Amino acid sequence: MKKDKGRDPIWQAAWAWARRQHEPGGLDDAARLELAQWLAADAAHRKTYEEAARLWLMVGLVPPANNIPDPDCED
Repeated sequence: MKKDKGRDPIWQAAWAWARRQHEPGGLDDAARLELAQWLAADAAHRKTYEEAARLWLMVGLVPPANNIPDPDCED
């Protein structure tokens, strides 16, 4: 049975790192070092981070709903 990602502390940390990397300004040197240390601490960290990063990139490719025309609306 799969673990609930919402309650998995490794998933939560990985998702937070993926989000932080894509915020304006990205990660500073101290944060990059902290991420590198977190990734090196456990193979599960790296695996989960890579999954979170892929998900973040896929979500970014989905167009926002406000870009889809309303079929009831006439131009």
